[in-house]
Amino acid sequence: MNRDKLRELIRTQPFRPFTIYLPEGRSVQVVHHDFAILSPDGRTLVAFAPDQSMNIIDVMLIGSVEVGPPPAAKPPADANGPPAA
Repeated sequence: MNRDKLRELIRTQPFRPFTIYLPEGRSVQVVHHDFAILSPDGRTLVAFAPDQSMNIIDVMLIGSVEVGPPPAAKPPADANGPPAA
């Protein structure tokens, strides 16, 4: 995995959750951009799980990344209110 591509995944707006697959068969989910920290040199990723556990990952060992679907679009608010009966 390229560190620039990983940075892009973390910073994308709107954020799309992604799963990192490691060579030993383990997978790590990143569910929010606040749950991932990339070291300044881009070599190490710390990924937190919702339960506060963390995974320290050598970016060079990432086998693949699967990006989740974009967030569902919210319908626009109707400025005129509900339709009259």
